[in-house]
Amino acid sequence: MIHPSVSEPLFARRALTQVCAYCGAHFRVLLTCAPEGNEPVDYFCPECGKQYDAEAALQPQVSLLRSRADGKKDRYQETMF
Repeated sequence: MIHPSVSEPLFARRALTQVCAYCGAHFRVLLTCAPEGNEPVDYFCPECGKQYDAEAALQPQVSLLRSRADGKKDRYQETMF
């Protein structure tokens, strides 16, 4: 039986399906999480750029499932109020 000399950290992958609150696009977010050491990470809607956040060990992978539903072509702009 072969045993690795260095133990690899165990990562868990979690997939989320999300609908953008701004443009209505549907997208999947793949999060890679560790038992310890997750940090706040940002990811963005692939259609309008609205920012979302999560806790993960690596940068999330985002893939578009369905295009935006609002009929617009603008990008999301965060307001400071």
